[in-house]
Amino acid sequence: MKRKSTNHTILKQLMSKSRMFNPPSQIDLIIIYTFLYKYCSDIIKNYLLGELKNKELTIDEAYKNMPYQEQLTFDSLKLNGFYIKKTKAFIEEVVNNNNRKPGFLKEFLKVFPQNIIFEAEYHNKQYFDYLFTAIDTKIDTFEFSEEVADNIGEIIYLISQLDIFESDFTFTEVFEVISTSGLMHIDSNPDYITQILSALVLSDKKIIGSAYDPFIKDGASIMNLHHAVGYDLNYIYGKDEDNVNFLYMIVKLFINNFSLNHVFLKQENGLDSIDINGASFDVVMSRIPITIKNYYSSNFNQTREIAKRNKRSELEHILLEKFGMDGDSFKEDGELNRALENLVDKIDIENESNTDFTGQYESLKDSEFLFLINLVDSLKDDGIMVISISENFLFKESLETLRKYLTLEKNYIDTIIRIPTEIIKSRPEVVIVFRKNKIREDILFMDMSSDYETRRNGLAFPGLFRKNLILDNKTINKMTSTFLNKLTLPRFSNLIGIDEIKENKFNLSVSRYVDTFEGEFISLDELVIEKQDIDSNIKKLNFKIEEMMEELSIRF
Repeated sequence: MKRKSTNHTILKQLMSKSRMFNPPSQIDLIIIYTFLYKYCSDIIKNYLLGELKNKELTIDEAYKNMPYQEQLTFDSLKLNGFYIKKTKAFIEEVVNNNNRKPGFLKEFLKVFPQNIIFEAEYHNKQYFDYLFTAIDTKIDTFEFSEEVADNIGEIIYLISQLDIFESDFTFTEVFEVISTSGLMHIDSNPDYITQILSALVLSDKKIIGSAYDPFIKDGASIMNLHHAVGYDLNYIYGKDEDNVNFLYMIVKLFINNFSLNHVFLKQENGLDSIDINGASFDVVMSRIPITIKNYYSSNFNQTREIAKRNKRSELEHILLEKFGMDGDSFKEDGELNRALENLVDKIDIENESNTDFTGQYESLKDSEFLFLINLVDSLKDDGIMVISISENFLFKESLETLRKYLTLEKNYIDTIIRIPTEIIKSRPEVVIVFRKNKIREDILFMDMSSDYETRRNGLAFPGLFRKNLILDNKTINKMTSTFLNKLTLPRFSNLIGIDEIKENKFNLSVSRYVDTFEGEFISLDELVIEKQDIDSNIKKLNFKIEEMMEELSIRF
């Protein structure tokens, strides 16, 4: 990491500031707004300086010259898509002249939306409007104490002093580091998870016309794909339900000069609808949240519990009416209570009740992660889906029907990879590769949980070390080579036929199919024989000792 840079110095001050006070929840929106304001302000100022370089005019003079101002506005709208209406609205002027005045924060949050204008067909205007609306509706500056408002003002001042054109430690790198600090609460994926997903996709598909991430978070997944594929990646689709995450992602893409003309982002749950504008995708790539349930399971399970309680009430009523039992005994007698629960469990609730338990996939209606079927179905015929998901998907009993459907009936699952457990601490995860039209009827299992090397990310910063670990090239190359060539390697990977998986009742646990044991195996038969020999020798030794003691007339 390069230490001698303006942006790095300011970043250190921002990080220090984050430890000096307890920022309010609204700080996320304020920082996102300030970074966008700073970027747009300096882009326009830099454009104006370039236009006025040989014209012996200052920016203030150009703004006062009406014909020239109109021409600059027209040209900027065509070139940049936006323009700042007056010089006093540039961020440094606003901050330097007003940040010590009462009511600065309230004025600061108004001046940008009031002074930016957009080209009529500018696609990104809608995203600016999302942020401006959030600022207007979610932030009440009167809620902040004077001390908190002053601290926020200092953070705004520091951001306004950043250099958006610095290459040593870039403006976007500062934004990314701050997002993972105590100042903000952005829900981002670990870097190495995104790295694994991207590497698998890119090793398989060199041309990607469209990609979709239903849980896009900080946008790192689609940015990685776009940087690798370039403009061949024509359409990008993504969703995030969280308002702050959604706005952060938009601004991050924007200040990274990421063209949003063919990016379609929605602030909604990734499960609300798989369909986006009727599109189908070359790639679906995502880290699936652990709390996800399928469309029907939550309502189904809730309805099932209601039906079970109703059936329990019917049984209690029969015991009360026909056998004269005391109602309190159902609560006080533990043995009776357990017997009733066991009896309810043995009753076929669905057939015995009038409750509607039907769902889109009737045979899978009690399964979590049912939406995975819809995601795979949304792929193009030669499409690929790569996801990170909770490891319990592989062996949880309630998911057996879903695993059978995805493997035996649809033959969707191509590869399952157990990822490093030393890095991920929150919950065990696996990476699964799905193919829309898979030909082979086997599944590659790979165990990377111990066979990996890591290196520090260039954006690693004190306090953020764990979050920025990434895998080295040797590890990634071994993974992608094994994946592409379907290699069976000792203690690393194994190609398993569907018949063996069927025999194991569709348990897809990687440890069941990839033996990573490195010690020497011991035969149980040999161990029994060895124990028998030891026991025999002990008996012989005891007999000799007794003989010697007898000869010496020693008694115990």
